[in-house]
Amino acid sequence: MTHTALAGIAAFALAYLLAGPLELPILVYDPAAKLLSVSRTVTGTSMRYFGDLLLASAAGLAAAAAAYRVRPRVPVAVAAAAALSVVAVDVLFYFSRLLEVR
Repeated sequence: MTHTALAGIAAFALAYLLAGPLELPILVYDPAAKLLSVSRTVTGTSMRYFGDLLLASAAGLAAAAAAYRVRPRVPVAVAAAAALSVVAVDVLFYFSRLLEVR
């Protein structure tokens, strides 16, 4: 069960990280126009957070389901290190964007 959760966490973090830089088409919400659409980029007051979260959640659930069926034989410590490494890369990426000098 732990391997399943770790696979889901790693896939969630990876999908959440890659959705923005790869400009994957995702669900975008414009609160001013109260409009949902699918787009690669955001303009004006549009937000892509909900689409990124939906994509990452779907990837995490799919990876957890696959890990549950396959039953990986990797030690828990290795799986935990891999999952937490991807999460750490996410944190560093978003801190770098937050501290970016424009």
